[in-house]
Amino acid sequence: MFILDTHNHKLRFRIDADAPVDYMNRWKKLKEDCESGDNAYVVEKMKTYCRLESNITIPYLQRAEGGIGGNSNVKNKQIRFRRHRKHMNLSRYKDNDIILDQVTNADDQTEKWTYQELDDIIRALTKTFNYFVESECVNGVIELINESMSHNYLYSDDESG
Repeated sequence: MFILDTHNHKLRFRIDADAPVDYMNRWKKLKEDCESGDNAYVVEKMKTYCRLESNITIPYLQRAEGGIGGNSNVKNKQIRFRRHRKHMNLSRYKDNDIILDQVTNADDQTEKWTYQELDDIIRALTKTFNYFVESECVNGVIELINESMSHNYLYSDDESG
């Protein structure tokens, strides 16, 4: 099944809150690498854990933030790492998660992500992050955010949003 066009998708990875300090330090370094664009080694290691041929052979996304997929926004599906700009003090960056925040199909719809592919990537990245942290203390999920639900929808008494 192809991913829903009605929802934004994110891949979120979180380390256990009670992980020992040395694991947290390795996680922090990994998070910095992933958010600074120095993450090609993470994607290459991830591909060794993938089970689906489409994920094993997918290229590294040559963008400042790095990621997974071909370089053409028109013809290729892509997943991009969240990019942290250290000079920006935004609340969305004040977490301890590694997030791939742009899961997109090709503009011309020739390449589309499936949930099977995303599940395989979640599994493979979880194994990858656990490998680099040197413990099984990282978990990953797919987040779905309904595009039609604005912030006001949640705080409105009006059913129309």
